[in-house]
Amino acid sequence: MRIIVFGATGKTGMFTWRRALQQGHQVTAFGRSVDRFSEAEPELQTFKGDVLDLSDVTEAVAGHDAVIVCIGSTNLKDKTTLSSGTKNIVDAMVFQKIERLVVISAAGVGESWKQIALLARVLFRTLLRNVFADHKAQEAIVRQSTLDWTIVRAAVLNDRPASGYVASNSDPAKRISREDLADFLVDQVNDSAYSRQAISLASS
Repeated sequence: MRIIVFGATGKTGMFTWRRALQQGHQVTAFGRSVDRFSEAEPELQTFKGDVLDLSDVTEAVAGHDAVIVCIGSTNLKDKTTLSSGTKNIVDAMVFQKIERLVVISAAGVGESWKQIALLARVLFRTLLRNVFADHKAQEAIVRQSTLDWTIVRAAVLNDRPASGYVASNSDPAKRISREDLADFLVDQVNDSAYSRQAISLASS
């Protein structure tokens, strides 16, 4: 399958496109500084662009079968990158007639608020309030689309080795390794179990 990963230069994005390559997919990494990947990963295709530029995104998604969105906020004051970037991706996919979309969100958004710890709730109401609000707006854009989407609400991310995960909308969502998250994201490309659903992911 031909997959494009947005946010490919971030930690989770890098785990994701590497996992997709390991599974035998044809993969494109999208980002503003993806040039550096070309020599190290000859099988990886790259597209240098800005997710906030609709023309870049529309050109990049052409010819792909599925899209994985791993974009992140630029800083704690950023209120729009997640939602604006995702809107461009959704619009580009509709234009290019691509259906499958897998998007990272955060455990705590929507009905998953009950799954996160007290400290996480405090952070989302204070230090991370802009990021949290942007995730909510991002999810709304995805849900309103006609695409075959899955929203993956990741627990607090860490760089520990993969140890297994639980996908659940009722169990506590405390933490998840980026490696486990990437594995789940890539699996969703060919899995319809969570089609047009949001699911929380945490370490087992």
